[in-house]
Amino acid sequence: MSLTYSTTASSPNIQHCSLLPPPSLNDAPPYITMPLSSGLLPDDLVLEILLKLPVKSLLRFNSVCKSWNSIIFTPNFVKKHLHCSASDSTLQHHRLLGRNIPINGSGLHFSRYIVSLIDNPLQSPFDSLLFTNLPSEPLVIGSCNGLICWIYFDDYWNHYACYLNPMTRLESKSPRISHPWGGNSCLTRFGFGYDHLSDSYKTVGIYCDPKVENIEEKTLVQVYTLGDPSNSWRKMPSFPFIPRCGHTCTSRYSDWCGKLVSNSLNWLCVRSDDKGSLVVVSVDLGMETCVEVLLPVVDKCELVRVPKLWVLGGCLCFSYDFDATHFVLWQMKEYGVTESWTILLNISYRDVGFERLYCYFPKPFIMLDTGEVLLQVKVDGVFVLYNPRHKSFKYLEFQSEKIWFEGTTYIESLVSPCLAPC
Repeated sequence: MSLTYSTTASSPNIQHCSLLPPPSLNDAPPYITMPLSSGLLPDDLVLEILLKLPVKSLLRFNSVCKSWNSIIFTPNFVKKHLHCSASDSTLQHHRLLGRNIPINGSGLHFSRYIVSLIDNPLQSPFDSLLFTNLPSEPLVIGSCNGLICWIYFDDYWNHYACYLNPMTRLESKSPRISHPWGGNSCLTRFGFGYDHLSDSYKTVGIYCDPKVENIEEKTLVQVYTLGDPSNSWRKMPSFPFIPRCGHTCTSRYSDWCGKLVSNSLNWLCVRSDDKGSLVVVSVDLGMETCVEVLLPVVDKCELVRVPKLWVLGGCLCFSYDFDATHFVLWQMKEYGVTESWTILLNISYRDVGFERLYCYFPKPFIMLDTGEVLLQVKVDGVFVLYNPRHKSFKYLEFQSEKIWFEGTTYIESLVSPCLAPC
């Protein structure tokens, strides 16, 4: 199968492709099948330079010579380039995907480098719109290795997952799936992540009908593997938990989706067989089984509101509003070890001038190598860079319409959602 890659990331055209089995690294062609340069530079040096280039440049250079074209989209090069981009502490390859959500009408998507947001919030505008002709209003459920996953709803009961690399403009989608029970009472939660055991990307859907009395039948979990030859959703074994009912603000649906840490997707749930204790449920993407992860012990838990999960610095985090006065965030230093929960942020709304709005609380996006945390603190697109060590902050307000704003982060990569042989 031949794939056509766009030469510019701002092109409005999206290339569609069918789902094929993921390539095997053992069968991948070698890096260098012909000289990479005319002899002025060693091939190893040319390769090292290519690995450090941004995706936008690689897409342009793809047509420079046949030898470059022969390696840029091989599985080995794609993985090594992704590793270089992800391990860059300067965040030069990390972007913010945003969506303006007007009161009436569909939202518009746009993108911006996180570095430019921090260094020049007003001077550096957002890139041109990424998507302008969406079939319906999508729900962002996550990003992983440069792929962004949405859920599109044809109607209330029927939906499908869509996968897009916004840099290469390649897109694919899952088969449609319907709510198992239908009706407005069905609660849904989704998650998306990479399973390093099978070298594949998986989407997990959790469906729960609180009206069903049988505990074993109350919640159903289905898994879709991108590139699976069967191209179908399959049921996961018993899931004796109920996803926590999220906030009513649909513009922040992504806050309630599964968080990927240590090859597992994590959700806040309540046990379905007791008084409803709040726990983290971890779904292992490799084994496709679930286990319980305990939350930190919180004093005066009756004052805790709006608990949520995040990922910062590669660690699972748990946040909540405390007594309507503070935003508290814990970080699990060692995944799965309850004793490793440590308070990372304890921010007084009054001290830093945060404006709390109905349906909204601070949203952490990313943690810098300095320990500073990028937070969105107002729904109309106001960010702060918060230093937990000095308890100081820097406002990063940029030019935008005063309407609701949703954002998520992703990293630039060459990873293909089509998983076609190179």
